[in-house]
Amino acid sequence: MNPTDFRKICGQFATGLTVLTTTSNGEAHGITVNSFTSVSLDPPLILFCIDKKARFNKPLTAEKSLAINILSEEQQEISNRFANPSMTSEERFSGLQLLSDYAYPVFDDNVGVLIAQLHQTHGGGDHWIYIAKVIKGQSFAGNPLLYHAGSYSRVNSKS
Repeated sequence: MNPTDFRKICGQFATGLTVLTTTSNGEAHGITVNSFTSVSLDPPLILFCIDKKARFNKPLTAEKSLAINILSEEQQEISNRFANPSMTSEERFSGLQLLSDYAYPVFDDNVGVLIAQLHQTHGGGDHWIYIAKVIKGQSFAGNPLLYHAGSYSRVNSKS
């Protein structure tokens, strides 16, 4: 199957958006990821995939822990920032409101956050498949930001 058709077909599956964050050598790092899912309740495991060429892999594998920020429908600009490979880490975090109770950057106005430690890493074509064990988490009010067919979407309000 050619990559263009594959991407178009898979794009029909709506996903939520997350920004993964960690710190390494005193510097904050982050990346937008929509390939995220829960794997197991006992133990609590999550899975996410990152392009092997992404800068985020190096600080993540050095630190071995991270925060998974589950974005709200109001955080499209944050998603864009952390998906933009031309922005530096400093530019990505500039001016953002962060919650102070966490070891890794956690954005204000998320709908949820998970703190996790890397458990396993597997090669998967041009991406790394990471499985991480969740240590703690918190949910917040709001609706998630969605991605569908190559653009942002929102949850329809319930009637």
